[in-house]
Amino acid sequence: MPQQARSRLSMPEFALLGMLLHGPAHGYELVATMHRIGLDELFPVEPPTMYGYLKALERRGLVAWQEERTGNRPPRKVYRLTEAGVQTVEEWVNSPVDRLRLVRQDFLFKLTLLDLLGRHGERQTLVRRQLERCQAYLVDVEARATPTPIAALLRGARSSAARATMTWLASLLEPREVPSR
Repeated sequence: MPQQARSRLSMPEFALLGMLLHGPAHGYELVATMHRIGLDELFPVEPPTMYGYLKALERRGLVAWQEERTGNRPPRKVYRLTEAGVQTVEEWVNSPVDRLRLVRQDFLFKLTLLDLLGRHGERQTLVRRQLERCQAYLVDVEARATPTPIAALLRGARSSAARATMTWLASLLEPREVPSR
């Protein structure tokens, strides 16, 4: 999927694609997984909204579904990634975020997803790449002129945020235990 089309996906849409990397699932399984991993702490997604996202992802050719029946229960849709969906989510999950504020949402979910999938080597690589991205951002911020008092305050705030994020990212490269839920 081209970068332009990929960038139009929302964080919840990427989250659904990411959870489907684990394997096909029906809607209630997706909601349960979102709750189990704490995704609702980043952004709550209610079932009706989630189904809207899944329908949009289906229209884009990123997911497909198959009807499944179990006993006398009503049929349910089991969603799976298409090849385009796998490609899109793999590109996204392995890319550092461009904006520092997205570290608090997109990047946290990427780390969680890679942990969920047991892809710890890719997780460490992503952390290193994000650290490099933040270092480049800091160099850019500190090179900017500060012709006004507000520009000087902004530069200080952005520098401070970048340094704090870099400290946190460096701590993620240290050996750790992953809490289970």
